[in-house]
Amino acid sequence: MPMVIFRQRDDQLYCYIAKQDLEARVTGVEFDRPDRWGGRIELEGGRRWYVDPQASRPLFPVSLRASRSER
Repeated sequence: MPMVIFRQRDDQLYCYIAKQDLEARVTGVEFDRPDRWGGRIELEGGRRWYVDPQASRPLFPVSLRASRSER
């Protein structure tokens, strides 16, 4: 599972995938609540990744392991 970096710029969340040298805007997060964050992450361009849900919304920037999501 590759490490991805999530960072906040202005009001937008971005995801950087180092192995692909790709940075894309996050267009959707399955769980985006103060008490749970993560799950299926959708990026602009249609790519989807999965991040194990976190117990709370992380402080950005944050590096997390992600896997490709077919869902």
